[in-house]
Amino acid sequence: MKTIAVIASLDTKGREVAYVRDRIAGLGCRALVIDVGVRDEPDFPPDVGREEVVAAAGESWSEIRVREKRERITAMARGVAVLLPDLHARGRIDAVLALGGAQNTTIGTSAMRALPIGVPKLVASTMASGRRTFEPLVGTKDVMILHTVADVSGLNVITRPVLDNASAAICGMAEHAPRAVSRTDRLVVGATMLGVTTDGVSRAVALVEKAGVEVVTFHATGVGGRAMEELIGSGLVGAVMDLTLHEITCELLGGYSSGATRRLEAAGEAGIPQVVAPGAVDVVDWLESTVAAELPDWSERKRIYQHPTLLHLKLKLDEVIGVARVIAARLNCARGPVTVVLPLQGFHQSGHPGQPLWDPEVDRALTDTLRSGLRDGIRIHEVDANINDAAFSRAAAEELLALLGRRS
Repeated sequence: MKTIAVIASLDTKGREVAYVRDRIAGLGCRALVIDVGVRDEPDFPPDVGREEVVAAAGESWSEIRVREKRERITAMARGVAVLLPDLHARGRIDAVLALGGAQNTTIGTSAMRALPIGVPKLVASTMASGRRTFEPLVGTKDVMILHTVADVSGLNVITRPVLDNASAAICGMAEHAPRAVSRTDRLVVGATMLGVTTDGVSRAVALVEKAGVEVVTFHATGVGGRAMEELIGSGLVGAVMDLTLHEITCELLGGYSSGATRRLEAAGEAGIPQVVAPGAVDVVDWLESTVAAELPDWSERKRIYQHPTLLHLKLKLDEVIGVARVIAARLNCARGPVTVVLPLQGFHQSGHPGQPLWDPEVDRALTDTLRSGLRDGIRIHEVDANINDAAFSRAAAEELLALLGRRS
């Protein structure tokens, strides 16, 4: 029988949690109710009390309960982030469901972000719509969010079917897809892609996979690169084909794809093989609605609309040199083998000759800075092609396979 951890505040959501517990039991699973209430006594005895939750974070509930609400919530969030991975590692839970408003969503997703990818995670929340930022809740993990429409307060014509759906969804995932991602003896390669480098990267990935190597591709929008870095640190990703470094540009200059910091460093510290290309580093992306305030000279730059609300703007000379210097400095610290593939006809689908973002002076400054800044021992492979051309894809794939000792 699969066990679902149900995280909620039993001092305010007791009736609703009892309903979900019974629905889970009716679907053939078991609920392990974890109380994270920070105010009054629980409506019924939980399987895991708040005393045990805060104790996992090294705190005492008798001391925590007299502090201000913010500190109580923070302590609960720290506690479940320690407690849930331990329960999962010991085989006591197979999936996690959290339900409630801002408080329960914050606490519940803290636990979910601490669990491995692949463990079923669902939060039924009033916070799942409107002008919300979901990155603090989801982070780099596979958290599913269900909008409850009405407040999780009482059982009525709206909340009953929503809670029924949440119960059925988490039980279905636990029964049919409960496998957590973990380290494997098989080599896994991480690759990075953006819409404007898709053709070149996808073709290179296909060539590497044809040689029998598994590749996981990450979308370099500020979260994907960060997720790849975390998986490198965990030992799951053992080599990289990091062909889209756009997040470094946004790390330094701001932009829509900000959020990933210290890109390239995890692979360097781990000493794993790296094939790197400056995909989309020559542009910064901004939402049309914010670009005027954030980048006053935006209208003077070469630019395209990547989609109806998102602009890609060409970097200036000093900006691209600064980005290239950071890339070189980080690669120079790598403990393992590194090859840099330079596509001389542009780093963006609209950056080759005759296209809106073609700027030979800026592009040449990027390649020149990398050439002069990279230390001896880092191989540079120049390709007279755009990053989306077949010649670039072949070069990137062949360089990675050479580092791995594989034949193309």
